[in-house]
Parts: sequence; structure tokens; C-alpha cells
Amino acid sequence: MKDYKSDDDLELPRNLPKNEITDYVALGKELQKQNKLHKAKKSYRQAITNNPHLWEAYQCLAELLTSEGKQEAVLAVYRQGIRENPQDTRYIFALAKALSNQKKWHYANLRYQEALKLKADEPWGYLDWAKVLVELQQWQQAQNATIKALQLKSDLWDAYHHLGKIFQHQHQWQSALKAYKKVVQLHPQFMHAYMRLAEVYRHLEQYQLAIDCYDYVIYHGIEKSPVQEQAIACYAATLKEHPHPTSQQYYELGTIYRAKSYFPQAISAYQKAIKLDPQFQLPYISIQYTPIGEKQLKQVVSFYRQLVAKNHNIPLAWGNLGDALSQQNKIAEAINCYRTSCYQRVTNLYPELANLDWQKPKQNAPDFIIAGASKCGTSSLYNYLSYHPQILLSHKKELDFFGHNFNKGIAWYLAHFPTICDRNNLLTGEATPNYLRFPQIATRIKATCPNTKLIILLRNPVDRAISWHYHKINTGLTTGSLEDAISQEIKQLENLDETELMQGGYRKIDNIFSSFYYYQLKAWMEHLPREQFLILKSEDFYSNTAMTMKAIFNFLGVNFQELEEYSKVNVGFYKQVDSAVRETLKQYFKPYNRQLEEFLELEFNW
Repeated sequence: MKDYKSDDDLELPRNLPKNEITDYVALGKELQKQNKLHKAKKSYRQAITNNPHLWEAYQCLAELLTSEGKQEAVLAVYRQGIRENPQDTRYIFALAKALSNQKKWHYANLRYQEALKLKADEPWGYLDWAKVLVELQQWQQAQNATIKALQLKSDLWDAYHHLGKIFQHQHQWQSALKAYKKVVQLHPQFMHAYMRLAEVYRHLEQYQLAIDCYDYVIYHGIEKSPVQEQAIACYAATLKEHPHPTSQQYYELGTIYRAKSYFPQAISAYQKAIKLDPQFQLPYISIQYTPIGEKQLKQVVSFYRQLVAKNHNIPLAWGNLGDALSQQNKIAEAINCYRTSCYQRVTNLYPELANLDWQKPKQNAPDFIIAGASKCGTSSLYNYLSYHPQILLSHKKELDFFGHNFNKGIAWYLAHFPTICDRNNLLTGEATPNYLRFPQIATRIKATCPNTKLIILLRNPVDRAISWHYHKINTGLTTGSLEDAISQEIKQLENLDETELMQGGYRKIDNIFSSFYYYQLKAWMEHLPREQFLILKSEDFYSNTAMTMKAIFNFLGVNFQELEEYSKVNVGFYKQVDSAVRETLKQYFKPYNRQLEEFLELEFNW
């Protein structure tokens, strides 16, 4: 066929042979691509004139007119098709659909009846007719039509969905449940069915089942889509309806809010979880990692004050109150809260230590710091250390003193550790895995805690980079795909030299940047001696935990204490990553891994 793209003044071909009449449809499509809509319509009409039985021409013309909002013209096209093809039900069904789109329910109803008399084995026809009957509030007829559609095509998930809505309107709750369950069985990606299921469960006061449905939409639906946002709102509304919501349910709601960067709502949900069960630890810990805005800070302080007044012996509550007061720059009061938290935490674990002299304030620096790296197993290591009878850790894991909190002073920092650890037979320490990214932290440690031992866990940088991206996704710190993030970061890193890479710090996209162990450790070891570090491979830590812990205890100078079970803590969950992305990262990190091995004189075999 002739190439029409270059001719802006195209004239329609004349006297085209009969066997080439369908070329007018192709021509119309080409003109439509060029946005020459008037000529496209003219071409489609010429096709119909040449061949009144050419269904595709009617269809293309009607779709173009629909896009222009010319609804009456659409009806005229299909009516012409019916006149020319009275036994071809495609035209009658199309006219019925067009009438339905214009909400001309009565006329659409008549046309569907006409079409289905001629073609009684069309399942979609019965389903579309049923939708019109619902608008006409002819519920029984709509139900019958939908069932007929399913008799003709049993896997028609849309029919089950429609049938569920009919049953739901008629308050036939169990029948509606059965229909919606069939939808999700046939089409598990259709999130609206889960929303409908949840509505029915809420009506039946089966609140946990409703929440499970909303959870599914939240975690499997399209990110930030209207249905996902609706599911979050409905989750919260369901908890308000629930006569006996649990602290776990509110905690999970808070986690959902935090992942969506709805931080004030997350804080409120975590607080409700704490009110229901003040001993439930997870919401306290989650609040520690959730930004608190200035507008909400006063309320948070008030919340914790009331909480510790009624429940005096909750270490996490005292610690979180100290954090909130620190944010208000009430340092002296915050220090007292931290000391109370430390005392309660230790004496709850070891009541006999309450009888010893707890001097104030703490004088000695922590014995060790787990300084890196993020997403390499530091949470698990911190947890395992907490079971050793000679190790009494900081009241919470991440203090970030040498980073964001350095201006609060050394007294503020030391208040986070049990003062009893100034005794010779007890050790204390903390874990802030982001420290490794900042070379200035090494200088601060040298100036304030020159003898503190440093433990570093290093994980295959490919796995760490991927895990770090999804950690930020799950905590509301970033959005977007891993593929896009990696591609953008590789381009951004092209122009950075070694000096810039050794400066470390935070970057907007930092999955690769924060995995440059060679530059991080090289910068740190310019200020601190190699023997002050214990550097471990995360993969060894995961595969042979007892052996690794033995090495750590030996480094710290305490006896080995083996646990019955080494359960992982703070494990990240995410979908399987494209192998191409993994391969890109693997090749990218190869030279840096070699540099690291040569620098440390260790083999990682990544």
C-alpha cells in the first residue's frame, strides 16, 4: 500500500478495485495516527459505502467518534450497521453498549433483548445486559442474566464479580462472599474483588478477615493507586468499627503508614497499639525509626509522660520519652530518662544487679561499637550479644551520637549505657550501622572514645545494595523501582573521584554508594588503627553463627556463650529481583571487591 505519511494534503484514492476496499480502513487508521481525524472519518465512511457489511469500518469509525465525544453520531453509525446487517448481532450488541455508555438504560435494555433473541449463546452479552438491568433496579432479572452468562462461560470472573454485587445489594451476604471468592480464585490480580470481600466481612463483623483483604490490596496492589489508598483508609476505618481491636493490628497499620511516608499517622497508630498493650515492644521500636514532626512532638512528649506515670517500669517508654525530649533540646531531662531506661532494662533482665551500686553519671566510654554496615546483620548481632551475662547493651540499638546527635554532648551519649558497666567485669556497647559511611565519625570516636573496639559486618555488596533499597521503600524513605535507582546511580557515580567517594555521607540514591566498603574503611583507618577493628563477613555470620560469635567474644575479651537458637532479626522481605539487575551490580562491584580484599588482606569471594 502507498506510504501516506509524507503527504499532508492527502486525497482519498478513487476507483479502488472491489478486492481492495478494505484498504480504506487501513488508510483511516494511518490518518488517525497522524491526527488527521476528519480525513480518517471520511476514509472509514468510504469503506462502509464500498462495503456496508465491513464490521471493522463501523467499529473504527464509532471508536473515533467516541474519542471525540460525539455520542449521538456513534449511535447513528451502529444503527446504519443494523439496517445494512439486520441479522448480524455484533451491530445490535454494539448499539446496546453505546446506549448503556450514554446511560440510556431503557433503550439499551431493549437492544440487548433483541440481540440475545438472535444470539442466545453470547456470555458477554448476558453480562452486559445484567449491568443494565442493575441500573434499572431489576435485581432478579439481573441475577438471572448473570447466571446465564456463567452457564455459558464458567470462568467469566467479571460475571462472578457482578453477581457478588447483586447479592450484596440484596443483603445475601453468604452468596456474595461465595461469588467474590470465586473472583479472586479466577483473577487474583483484581483488587476490587478483595475490597468487596472486605465490605461483606465488615458487615458480618468478621473484622480480621476484612483486614486480611485490605492487607492483600495494600501489599499486592499497584503502588499509590486509588484502590491501594482506599484500602489503607478502610483498614483504619475497620479498626475503629472493631469492638476489640488488638495492639498487633494497630502496629501493622502503623507499619503500613510508615511505608507510605505517612509519618504522623504512623506515630498515632503506634501510640494506639501501645495504649492497648503498654508492654508490646515493637511499636516503641518502630517509633524510634519514624520521623516525628515539630507539630506532633508536643503531643508525643505528653503521651509518654502519661504513659510512664501509669506504667513506671517500661524501659522503652522512658527511652522514647528521652528521645522526644532530646528533640525538644531538653537535654538534662532526657538524660534522666535514658538512665531510668537503662536501669530498668538491666534490672528486669538481671534482678540481682539492682542490689549493686549504680553510680551516676557514667564515666567510661562504651567498650565496643558495631559501626557497620547497614543491612549486613547488625540487628541480629546486637540481639545475640544481649544474651551474654557480661554484656549490658545500650537501652536501644541505634544512638547515632557520632552523627546527628554529636552536638548533644558526651554526657547525653553516656547516659544511654548502664552506669554499672563501669565495673571491670561488665561490658557495654551500641550499634549504629550508618556510622561507617561517615569518615568524620572516625575522628570523633578517636577524640572521645579512643579505646572503643569496632565491629564491622560486611555483606556481599550486591545483596546489601538490593536490601538497602527495599529497606528504604518499606520505611517510607524512598519510592521507585530498584532498576531505575541502580541505573540512575551508576550514571551519577561516573564523575566521582576517589577523594569524593571517601567523603561518604548520604545521597538521595545511595544503594551502590553506601556499599563501597573499600572507600569507607580506608577513610576510617586513616584515623584509627587496624587492630581496633574486627571485620567479619556477613555470609559467614549467617551460615556459621556460633563460630562467628566465638570470634566476636574473643575480640571483646569475654567467655563464649552459645545460644540454643540464632534467630535472625530485622529480616527484609521483597520480591525476587531481576537477574539482569543482579548481574549489573555484580560486574560493577568486581573491581571494588578486589580493592577491598587487597586492602584488608582478607578474602570475601563475592
